[in-house]
Amino acid sequence: MAEAFLQLSGIHVQLPTAVGPQPVLAGVDLAVPRGSFTCVVGPSGCGKSTLLDVVAGLRRPDRGTVRLGGRDVTGTTGHAAWMAQQDLLLEWRTVLDNVALGLEVQGLRRRESRARVRDLLDEFGLGGHVDARPSELSGGLRQRAALARTVAQGRDLLLLDEPFGALDALTRLHLQRWLATTWAAHRWTVVMVTHDVREAVTLADEVVRLSAQPARVVRRHVVDDPHPRHPAAPGAAARDVERAVLTGLGVVVPHDPSAAAPDRAPDVEAVR
Repeated sequence: MAEAFLQLSGIHVQLPTAVGPQPVLAGVDLAVPRGSFTCVVGPSGCGKSTLLDVVAGLRRPDRGTVRLGGRDVTGTTGHAAWMAQQDLLLEWRTVLDNVALGLEVQGLRRRESRARVRDLLDEFGLGGHVDARPSELSGGLRQRAALARTVAQGRDLLLLDEPFGALDALTRLHLQRWLATTWAAHRWTVVMVTHDVREAVTLADEVVRLSAQPARVVRRHVVDDPHPRHPAAPGAAARDVERAVLTGLGVVVPHDPSAAAPDRAPDVEAVR
């Protein structure tokens, strides 16, 4: 395993409830190498999104530390770009202005921000939609714009919280293939939460499985197949990891390695 770029050590989080504080994360340890793609899976409500909030600095853990590139960033923001399941595009801004928004927030003038992201729009398949409003885009193009806005911020770490979860199956499959190819060309450091196990093994170098709440890391599965991968035809290592993850989540799967894989593996949410 390469040296950790992102290092989580002993992360504990409690959240308030009507019956008092409840533990959500119970000593999560995680090491993520620079330029790797890590997917986090686990039972519904186990604390996956809370974990991303801690990494982004949006929530300070009750105990534990977050280090990035050897620097303690626990409870601070500005070191990571975060993308939610909803695209959160501003309807009154064009695609160009939406993608440039993060740079404007960082203090760049509008003209410079727009100039910086124009090439990115072409790469993300948005070159023909520069002046369109979000309401004029398909769901897939909206998610591309949201991801372009995330990448444009130039952060060392990208945090993706189920970015394709709200899309229909065909659009989701297309964007998985596109993201697999685009990431392989850039090698951003990515931590992504997903409930789709097939999506995880298609995209990730490593799949991290969390326990039920309060969450801890149960197992880390390395996916050795080369990038990019096709979600409809995963390699042998990806199929093995998919089977191991689903089995760990209590899903009965065929043991015959020659059995044809389904077009889409069961969602973690769907099998609870």
